[in-house]
Amino acid sequence: MFPVIETVADVLPHIQGNIGFFLTRFDDYDVIEYGFVGDDTFRSPMALECRGLKFDKDGRLIARPFHKFFNLGERQRPEDIDWTVPHVVLSKLDGSMVHPCVVRGELVFMTRMGVTAQSSAALKHADEDIRSLSKWAVEAGITALFEFTSPENRVVIAYDQPSLTLLAARDNRTGRYSTHQELQSLADQFDVPLIPSLQMTTPTRDFVTIARSEEGIEGYVIAFDDGHRLKLKTAFYALRHKALSGLAYEKNILAWVAEGAVDDVVPLLAADLAEELKAYQFVVVSGLNRHVANLAAFVAEYSGRERKEFAAAVSSNLDKRLQGAAFAMFDGKDGSEVLRKQLLWASYGESRLESIRDLYGMSWKSPAVTIEVG
Repeated sequence: MFPVIETVADVLPHIQGNIGFFLTRFDDYDVIEYGFVGDDTFRSPMALECRGLKFDKDGRLIARPFHKFFNLGERQRPEDIDWTVPHVVLSKLDGSMVHPCVVRGELVFMTRMGVTAQSSAALKHADEDIRSLSKWAVEAGITALFEFTSPENRVVIAYDQPSLTLLAARDNRTGRYSTHQELQSLADQFDVPLIPSLQMTTPTRDFVTIARSEEGIEGYVIAFDDGHRLKLKTAFYALRHKALSGLAYEKNILAWVAEGAVDDVVPLLAADLAEELKAYQFVVVSGLNRHVANLAAFVAEYSGRERKEFAAAVSSNLDKRLQGAAFAMFDGKDGSEVLRKQLLWASYGESRLESIRDLYGMSWKSPAVTIEVG
């Protein structure tokens, strides 16, 4: 079901020309990650893998976190799913996904983006059992995936104390997920907490309707034995996390697009409103991708020239609102990140939004909010 990955060269041809993805180079490792999500961003099985892939400086794959999987209702409605395929329903914790790697001979934890403040905090709280499992997994060519929850790492749901919970394990080369039974054996062997599976008393398709109305939890993950996964977030969580009532204000919609949060909201909306939200996202993302492509071509013309010459060309030829991204790209940085921050800046006020509207051409008519829980 999943593509074989051994080196970065196995991945790059599949995402070439798709500027929704980027390769970030650090001193000791490289990361392939996605930024903005459009309708065609995840157009291949390999693209779905580009969610925090880690490579050493020789290009060898060293960690393979979760592939990109979607909310139930985002791409598949409950009635379109074959529920006869063996699966388990897992609790979804509200923290940060982390996984181990060995860098310069030392065990580190990483999030999708690499070593971060959250992953460093997770490593600090990892006990010897977690570390032993992590070292075993790295040596075996397996990526062990944990959820780090903590009072200091709160998203929506509050937790009393820091904890690391085993979520999944993937073979680095093949992408195969360990079954929940295999995970249970691994958790027992190393004496680490394992994400619990629900003992279902009703068919999963009927459980979905009930689960969406639950409160006090983020939701569930439906994990099929063939590797297919779906997220099921409760209305309670989505309402608080994404502030659905904010649909009345375009600046909030723009913030969701800039933060990559639209896919969390779409499954809870009536079909017509979901399509309007996705259409708005498409306009903004297409505009951003167009600007990045044009800037990349512009920067390429001045490759190897003096910065002073490039600065003069930027001043004479580019819209002032795009100049920061151009300079970032000239310096080898991610221009799309500069524009994303500009979108976030614009989302803090209607007047700010108006100041960039002509760059992207977006328009939003405030509708009434309708939420599906069935």
